[in-house]
Amino acid sequence: MSMPITPATEHDPLWLYLHFPLLALEAQQLEAGIAGLLDDRGQKLALCSYEAGQAGLEPGMAIATAFSICPELELFHPNPERVQQQLESLALWAGSFSAQVVLCPPEGLLLEIASMLHYFDGLKSLWQQMQTRLRTLGFHIRYATGHTPLAARLLARGGRSLCIEGCEAHLQVLQLLPINQLELPAKQQDQLRGMGLLRLEQLQALPREAISSRFGPKLLDYLDRISGQRPDPQTFFEPPPLFQQFHEFSREVENSMALLFPLRRMLESLAGYLRRTELLAQQLELALVERDGAHELYSIGHAAGSADAETWLGLCKLRLEQIKLQKPVLALQLEVERFKGQQQQSYDLFERRKQAEDPMDLLSRLRVRLGENAVQPVALCADHRPELSWQFRADKKEKGGSVLPRGRPGWLLQKPQQIARQQLPPHIELLAGPERISSGWWDTRQVRRDYYIGRWVDGRYGWLFRDAGGDWFLHGWFG
Repeated sequence: MSMPITPATEHDPLWLYLHFPLLALEAQQLEAGIAGLLDDRGQKLALCSYEAGQAGLEPGMAIATAFSICPELELFHPNPERVQQQLESLALWAGSFSAQVVLCPPEGLLLEIASMLHYFDGLKSLWQQMQTRLRTLGFHIRYATGHTPLAARLLARGGRSLCIEGCEAHLQVLQLLPINQLELPAKQQDQLRGMGLLRLEQLQALPREAISSRFGPKLLDYLDRISGQRPDPQTFFEPPPLFQQFHEFSREVENSMALLFPLRRMLESLAGYLRRTELLAQQLELALVERDGAHELYSIGHAAGSADAETWLGLCKLRLEQIKLQKPVLALQLEVERFKGQQQQSYDLFERRKQAEDPMDLLSRLRVRLGENAVQPVALCADHRPELSWQFRADKKEKGGSVLPRGRPGWLLQKPQQIARQQLPPHIELLAGPERISSGWWDTRQVRRDYYIGRWVDGRYGWLFRDAGGDWFLHGWFG
C-alpha cells in the first residue's frame, strides 16, 4: 500500500516496527539456501526459506514429502535461545537508527523514530538507509510505521509494509485492518465475527459502553492504545557494558571465508552498538571454536579506531584470507578488546560513505596484511639533516601525525645514491632549488648540500642534491 507522506510536526509521535517472519530459521542458517525449520514435534515444516518456497516447499508439509521434492533440503530444530540472541543482536544494530529500541520477542523490534528524523533528513531518507543496511544482513522483513507502538506492530505483522507519517494517515489504514489481525484471543475473535464485525473500523464504531460491558475493559484499553487515546509506555533495550557475540554453527565450517556471512551480521551489530554508546573500537578479538573445544584467537586492530561495519569487515576479510583452518570450526566469537571515545567534531554519526580514504584505514589494512611489526609509525625530529629528521616511534599509538615539510618527498632513501655522470643535469631537469642544508657541525656527521627537485626523462620526480665536493646524489622520490 502506498500513501503520500504527510510531514509530521515536531511533537508528532512516530514508531517503526520491524517484523522478521523467518527469524527462527534465519538465525541458524549459515548462508542462504533451501532450508526449513521443523515444528516442535519434528515431523513437519514450520518455516521455509525463500529458496525453499521457490522450490515448492511450504509450511505444514511432512518431512518425507519435503525431501522427495528437495533432497538437498537443510533442516533445523527450533532453538529459542539462539533466536533471542539474534533478536538482541538486531537491537544493537538498530542503535544506528534510533536511541530507543524495544525488543518484541520472538521476532520483532520497535523503534522510536520521531526524534531521529532530523538526523536523516526525513523519513524517506531514514528508511532508504535502513533498507540498504538490512539487505546486507540477509533477513526477510515486513515493516510499518505507526503513530502508536501498537499501530506500527499490527500493521507490520499484518503484512502492510508501509512507511508514512501523520496520525490521520495511520488511522485511515488501521480502519481496514481485519479482526483476525488484531492479535486478540481466539474466543474473542469468534465473538466479534459472530456479531458480523470483520474490520477494526466496525469494532471502533460500537459504543464504548457496549464494548466494555460485553467484552470487558481490557478490550477498550487495547483499542485506546491502538488509536493513541491511552498511553502505551515501552521498556527500552539497554546495550550491555561490553560487546561480545557468539554464533554457533549448525554444521562444521572448514573454509575460513565461510565465516564472513555470520561475521558481517556481528559487525553490523557492533556498528550500532558503537554509535549508540558513542564509542570507537580499536581492537577486536576473534575466536574460532574448533571441534575439540580449542580456541584459535586472532586480534585485529584499527590504527585510530572505527565504528564502521564495512571498515571492520574489510580488515577481518584480510585476516581470514591468511588463515587455513587446520580443524573444523563449530562456533565464532567476537569481542571488542579496546574502545575509545569518538571525536564529535571529526566523526559524522550517520555518514555511510567516505569522500576520501582515511589514512588510518590504509595503515590498518597494511598491518593486518603484512603483520603488526611490518608497518611502524614515525615521528619528525628536530634536525635539519633529512636522514636524521625522523625516527620510528616505539609506542605505535597514532597521535594525529606530523606534517611533512613542504618540498620534501614522501619516500626518502635509506642512504643517498650517487647519480651517474650521464644522468646529471641537464639530462635531469631541475624544477626547484637550490635549498642549502648545512648542519651537524657539533658531531661527526656534518653535511653541506644544495637540494633540488628534479624531473627525470621518464616523468619521475626526485629529490637530489650536490655536496660540497660537486658530486650529485639522489635522496628521495615524490609520489
